[in-house]
Amino acid sequence: MSGIRRSSPVSDQTLNRLIRGGIMVLAVGIPLLVALYFLDRGPDHGPTLIERQIATAEAAVRKAPSQLGPRLALAQAYQAAEQPDNALEQYDEVLTISVGNKTALLGRGDILLDRGDLQGAAKAFKKVTTKASGGEFSGVDPQLEHAYFGLGSVALQQDRAGDAVTALTQAVKINATDADAWYLLGTASLQAGKAGPAVDALERAVLFVPTGWCEPYEALSQAYAKLGRAANAEYAGAMVDFCKNRPDAATRRLQTLTSGATALDAMVGLGMIAETTTDRAAAVRWYRKALAKDPGNFNALAGLSRLGVAKPPAHAPAPSGTTSSSGTTS
Repeated sequence: MSGIRRSSPVSDQTLNRLIRGGIMVLAVGIPLLVALYFLDRGPDHGPTLIERQIATAEAAVRKAPSQLGPRLALAQAYQAAEQPDNALEQYDEVLTISVGNKTALLGRGDILLDRGDLQGAAKAFKKVTTKASGGEFSGVDPQLEHAYFGLGSVALQQDRAGDAVTALTQAVKINATDADAWYLLGTASLQAGKAGPAVDALERAVLFVPTGWCEPYEALSQAYAKLGRAANAEYAGAMVDFCKNRPDAATRRLQTLTSGATALDAMVGLGMIAETTTDRAAAVRWYRKALAKDPGNFNALAGLSRLGVAKPPAHAPAPSGTTSSSGTTS
C-alpha cells in the first residue's frame, strides 16, 4: 500500500495531489494555462499536452531561474509526466531558494513515499506540520491536511497504527470530505484493534466514493465481523463482489438483506448494481424504495438524478411490481 491515493488515472491522481500541495501558483500558472490553451487549439498531433507544458515551464525557468513560480510549475509538470527524478531536482532547487517552502516539501514527500523512502517522506511532511500547525488558518489549510495524510501513510506502512490514527484524525478534521483519508483512518483503526472507530471511518469513505473502490468495503467486512454484525459484514462482502465485477453474486447477496437493519444499504446497493448493468427500471425501483425508508438518502437521490428521474413525492405510493422490504410483491 503506497498510502497516497486510491487507484485512478495518472492525470486525476496527480492533479489531486498537486492541488492539495498548492502547486497551482497563480503567478506562473495563469500564463502557462493561457499558452497551453492556444497550443492545444491546433491539430491533434505532435507533442502531448504535458510535453508542451514541460517545454513551456522549462522555458520559463531558463528565463527566470531564481523565481519560485516557474520552478514549481515545472516540478508539477514533471510529476504529472511521471518523471520523479526531474521533479525532485526542481523541488530541491526551490528549497535552496525558499527554505521550508511547503509546496516543495509536500511534492518531495509524495515522491519519496511512492519510492518507499519512508524516513525521507516523513521528514518532509513533518516540516510542513511543524511550520503550519497552529497557524491562523490551520483548521482549513489543505497543505497541512496533505502533510498529516502523508504522515499517516508513512506510519501505517511502518506498522505504527496508533501514530497513523493520530495523524489521519488531524487530516479529516481539516478536510472531512477526503475519502482517502477516511479509508486510511479506518484501516489504521482496524489495525489498532479499534473496530468501532474503524467502521465509522470506513463508512465515511464509502459514503463519498460508493462504487468502484473495493478496499474500504473489504475492510468494512472485517470490522463488522469483529463487532459481530453479520448482516453488515454480508452487505460489505456483497459490495466487494459488485466492485470486482461480480454483479450477479452481489445482487443475490443483497436481495437477502432487503429487510432488517441493513435494508436501506442493500436497496441502495441494488440500485447501483442495476444502474451499472443498465437495468434502468430496476435501478429506479430500488432507489425509490430506499427513499421510502430514508427520504434524504444522498446516494439514492444522486442515482435518480443520474437517471433523469425526479424524486417521488413524500407520500407517493410504492411503484407497482416492486418487492417490499418484507419480501411481498405489490
